[in-house]
Amino acid sequence: MTKSQEIIGELRNVSQTFSQPGGRELKVLENISLEVRSHDITALLGPSGCGKSTLLRIFTGLIAPTSGAVVVHGQPLHGLNPAVSMVFQSFALYPWLTVAENVAMGLNGRTTDAEKRQELVVRAVDRVGLEGFEEAYPKELSGGMKQRVGIARALVAQPELLCMDEPFSGLDVLTAENLRVEVVELWRDATTDPNSVLLVTHNIQEAVFMATRIVVLGANPGQIRMVLDNPLPYPRDYHDPQFIAVADRIHDILTNALIPDEPVVVPATAAPRAGPRYEPLPNVHLGEMTGLLERVEQAGGTADIFDLAVEVGKEFGRVLSLVKMAELLDFVDSPKHTVVLTAPGRQFLDAKVNERKRVLNRQLRTLHLFQQLIELLQAQETGALDEDVVLEELAVWLPGLRPQSLFKTIVRWGRYAELLGYNADQRQVYLDRESTSTTTP
Repeated sequence: MTKSQEIIGELRNVSQTFSQPGGRELKVLENISLEVRSHDITALLGPSGCGKSTLLRIFTGLIAPTSGAVVVHGQPLHGLNPAVSMVFQSFALYPWLTVAENVAMGLNGRTTDAEKRQELVVRAVDRVGLEGFEEAYPKELSGGMKQRVGIARALVAQPELLCMDEPFSGLDVLTAENLRVEVVELWRDATTDPNSVLLVTHNIQEAVFMATRIVVLGANPGQIRMVLDNPLPYPRDYHDPQFIAVADRIHDILTNALIPDEPVVVPATAAPRAGPRYEPLPNVHLGEMTGLLERVEQAGGTADIFDLAVEVGKEFGRVLSLVKMAELLDFVDSPKHTVVLTAPGRQFLDAKVNERKRVLNRQLRTLHLFQQLIELLQAQETGALDEDVVLEELAVWLPGLRPQSLFKTIVRWGRYAELLGYNADQRQVYLDRESTSTTTP
C-alpha cells in the first residue's frame, strides 16, 4: 500500500453460514480477512459458489456476517455502508421510469434539494454517455445502455467506493469490452468519485484488464487463496506478454483451487492409504462437456480456454471444471491455457449414442474412484450397496469434498455409461447388468 492510499474498509475474520431446508447449515464463507484500499480497483475472482457476491453484499451492509466484523474507516459497520454504491448484473431498472428518473433513484434517502438532485443526475448521465436519452424508458435501450443507466445510478451519489457484481456478464463481448474501458477511465478521473472500485468477476482476463489488486477465492467454503498486486500500466493490452503471464499465473492458481492436482492430504493422525490416489469428479453434466469438446473440434482440435469461456457463454470456473472432467476421461489434454482434443476424445465425438456410452464406460473404468466402487459392488451378493454406505466410503476416500454432491455426480455419469444404476426408492446404487459382462481395460 502506497503512502497516498488508505484503508476504506475491511473484513475481519468474516464467515457466513446460511440455513438450509431440513435444518442443515451451508457455510459459504470462512474466515475472510480483506482490506479495500483507496485508489484501487480490487477484483474478487473465483469459481461459481465461492461466495464472491455474498462477500460483496456483506461489505456493502446488505447482509450481516454470521461471524466476524465489517469495518469502515476504522468504525464497525451497522446497517448499510454509506460509502458505497452498487451496480448489479441484472440492470435492476424500473421499467416505468425514464433514464433520468432511474438514475435519480440513486439519491433516494439523501437530503438533497431538487436543484442539486437535477444537477447530479445530469452530470451522472453525461459521465456514462447517455445524453439525449434522459426521457427514454428501459424498453427502448440496448443491454449496454441499460447497464450504463445502472452505472450512472451508482455514480450519482458520488460514492467513495463503487461495488460491481459481475456487471458485464450479461452483455455481448464487444459491449462488455467497451464498458470495461469506460469504468477504468471513470475510476482514473481524479477529479470525481468513485475513489475505488470493488469488482466481482469470474473472468480472469477481465480481472487482469481492470484491477490493480486481484483476490483469488477458492470454494466449499469460500476462502482467500491469494491476493495479487497487478502492476501492469494502463491502458492494458490483452496480447501483451506481461498481461498473458499474469493471466496464466491466476489460471494456475484457480485451477489448483478448484481441483488440486496434488494427491489428497491425509491428516497426520490418520494412517496413510497406499495405492493410487482418488480423483475428485467435477460436478458437471455430460451434455455440457460434449458441447465443449465439439467446440474444440470445430476449432481444429486445439482451442484457447479463455476463448472457449467466451464462446460458450459460461463462467470461467465452470469451463475449467468441464475441461478437468474431459481431462480425467482422457478426452483432452490441457497444457497451460490450451485445450487439445485427444484420440479418445475424437473417438467419443465421432461415435453414435450407444457407442458413446461404451467409450464413456471404458474411460470411467480407468478412474480409481470407479474402480474401487465397482470392486465394492462386486463383493456384495446382491451387487448393490446402500447410499449411506457409499457416502461413508466417499468421505474416507476424499475427505475434503462433500460426499452427497460427489455421489450424485458418480450416479449421473455411471447411469449414462450404463455402468451403474440407482434405485431412488430403496436408496441403493448397483452395477448395471451390462457392466458385469464388460471387460475392464
